[in-house]
Amino acid sequence: MRHRRIRWRWPVLAQAGLVAVLAFGLAACGGDDGGSTGSSGSAGGTAGTLRIGDQSKSLELPITLSGQGQGTSYKLNWNNFADGPHMNAAFSADRLDVGFMGDTPVLFANASDAGVVAVAVSESSVNSQTIFVPKDSDIRDLAGLKGKRIAFTQGTSLHGYLLNQLASVGLDQDDVKVVNVPAASIGATFASGEADAVVYVRQFGAALGPDARELKTSPLPQYSVLLAAKDALADPARRAAVTDFVLRLSRASTWPKDHPDEWVQKYYVETLKQDPKASRTFFDSLPRTRYTPVSDSFIESQRVQAKLLSAVGELPTSLSVDNEIDKDFNLELRDAFTAASLPL
Repeated sequence: MRHRRIRWRWPVLAQAGLVAVLAFGLAACGGDDGGSTGSSGSAGGTAGTLRIGDQSKSLELPITLSGQGQGTSYKLNWNNFADGPHMNAAFSADRLDVGFMGDTPVLFANASDAGVVAVAVSESSVNSQTIFVPKDSDIRDLAGLKGKRIAFTQGTSLHGYLLNQLASVGLDQDDVKVVNVPAASIGATFASGEADAVVYVRQFGAALGPDARELKTSPLPQYSVLLAAKDALADPARRAAVTDFVLRLSRASTWPKDHPDEWVQKYYVETLKQDPKASRTFFDSLPRTRYTPVSDSFIESQRVQAKLLSAVGELPTSLSVDNEIDKDFNLELRDAFTAASLPL
């Protein structure tokens, strides 16, 4: 595997993602609730259909189970992606109107001019990401990662999480050896011994086996971000649909905590194929969250992360985080939340 640092490589990744989109099409997971459709995202948006990018049905399930997908004046076209970078490629190809991802891919979308802005965020005080090492490893803390091979998926939220953790002990990406692998290969990379540590999601830690040990990390909030295509916001009908969808998503996002048994079964067990008991323990450790208009805390977090990424050549130093939001739409959305009696 290659361990050297790659300088400002997003255009190459975007091209690779676009090839995948064109060659294989978007992986769609459509439902039958509220006029949703199972067809894959198509180029060129229309007022009658909202093309939604999702990951592991993280948006579709709460929208559907809560009933918030019913009674829309537009069809819901659900499309599942492996990660944020692949979704960014679909945005660039004009195949999505809105899409959900972690915070780090939003920065890369901004840098590559993918034609999107952040319209809503969900902030959690508990970060589901963490760092695992072998149980018998000599790595005892974050400082011990210096010079070690660390596996993660570049351009995803795992990447940003790692840089924040390294920065907390005075290190940066240049102080470690990057092992860039797809998220689906992190477990296999850990098992093979090709990495000394992996950045992974805590709920999947059991899949690494009994020989995995979690490092103590610094507290860090986690943001889920809903992006909207600028072209969609420029069209009055689709702009209204995006606003309506965000309001519905905000209501739906609290449904899982109000129905934990059903949520764990539908999402963790049936969708993610996780152990029900371990999943319930993990889910109970998470706080209640809700999607709201873009917050100042999110923007400040993005500025910090952009600085860390640009310092090691992953993003251009000229990148402006302010370009991630449409201030006029954000004000409109805040007014819509207030009118709907939803918390900001």
